[in-house]
Amino acid sequence: MKLCSLFPSLLPLALCLALLGHSGVAAHASAAHAATAANASAANAAAGLVAKVCGKSNHRDLCLSSLQSVPDVGSATDVGVLAIAALRVAATNASDTAALIQGLLNDTTLSPAVQQGLSDCADHYVDAVEQLDDSVAALTVKAYSDVRTWVKTAIADADTCEAGFQQLATGPNILSHRNLIFRQLCNNALGIVKLLKA
Repeated sequence: MKLCSLFPSLLPLALCLALLGHSGVAAHASAAHAATAANASAANAAAGLVAKVCGKSNHRDLCLSSLQSVPDVGSATDVGVLAIAALRVAATNASDTAALIQGLLNDTTLSPAVQQGLSDCADHYVDAVEQLDDSVAALTVKAYSDVRTWVKTAIADADTCEAGFQQLATGPNILSHRNLIFRQLCNNALGIVKLLKA
C-alpha cells in the first residue's frame, strides 16, 4: 500500500485526535484556572479575616504585621486560629527578649545596678513565656478567663521589668521599647480572644 493512499483515510482520525487532545488541554487549563481562583478566594478570605480582626485592635498595624508573619494565618478561616497565632507571636517576642537580655548580661561594662535590672527582667520574661504557653493551652479548651489571667500576668511581668529600670534612674531603659511592643502584642491577643467570647 502506498503512503499517499493512507493519508486520506487517516485524516479524519488525526483531526478527531487533535480536537480531543485540544479539548482535554482546555479542560485541564480550565480546571487549573478554577483551582487557582479558589485558592486566591480562600487567601483573600483569610486576609480579610486578619484585617477584620486587627481592625478592632488599638494597635492595628502591629496586629496586621505580626499575624501576617505567621505562615498558618494565611489559611485561617476562624478567629480561634488567629488567637492562638497572636499568643504565640507574643510568646516568641518574650523569648527573643529574654535571649537579648542574656546577651546584654555578658557586657561587663554595664554597671552592677543595670546588670541586676537586666537579670530581673530576664526572669520576668522567662515567666511571661511560660504564662503565654499556659494561655495557649487554656485557649484550646476554651478557658477564656484563664487565658485573660495568664496574658495579664505576662503583661505585668513586662511592667515590672519597666518599673525596675525606672527605679534605677541610671538613664534610659534599654528595654523600654521591647517592653512596649510586648505589651501591645499581648493586648492584641487579648482583643482577639475577646472576639471568641462574643
